[in-house]
Amino acid sequence: MYNFTKCGEGSYSFEPRKPFYLVDNSNNSDTITILNPKVIAHTAKVSGKLAVSRSLASVVEKRATYNGCTTVEQTALVSAVSAAKAYASNASGYLAAHPSSTARYTTWFGSYIQLRHKTVQSHFSNIASNDFTGFRFDCTCTDSGTYAYVYPDQYVQF
Repeated sequence: MYNFTKCGEGSYSFEPRKPFYLVDNSNNSDTITILNPKVIAHTAKVSGKLAVSRSLASVVEKRATYNGCTTVEQTALVSAVSAAKAYASNASGYLAAHPSSTARYTTWFGSYIQLRHKTVQSHFSNIASNDFTGFRFDCTCTDSGTYAYVYPDQYVQF
């Protein structure tokens, strides 16, 4: 399901961005097969009164994607996202409750400057409210001592 109420009427072309994955657990093997069909774009025209169907609005959800991640790594990433959101929420709450210099603030962010305080609080608030569903997690790095890497020009890839 797609919500076209913000972008409006028009002609739209659709094609899969990634291969499809088939999980076959019929014999309890949980075999994952990558399907690479010939990609054929589909064009559809949208017109008329555009509205979101409230009963179906949450049927299809974006999901995080994983490259080269084992099931154990995927589970760890889901837990890490949850922990990061909780940490960010607590930090944002702390900063909202302490709008002036504290030892905790200066330890992490240096001398107190009101604009910096506001920026830091905003960043933690944004992290806490992000659902991370559109993020891509890449587990293919094997560099010793590397636990995470953020691509500066690719906001949603880790």
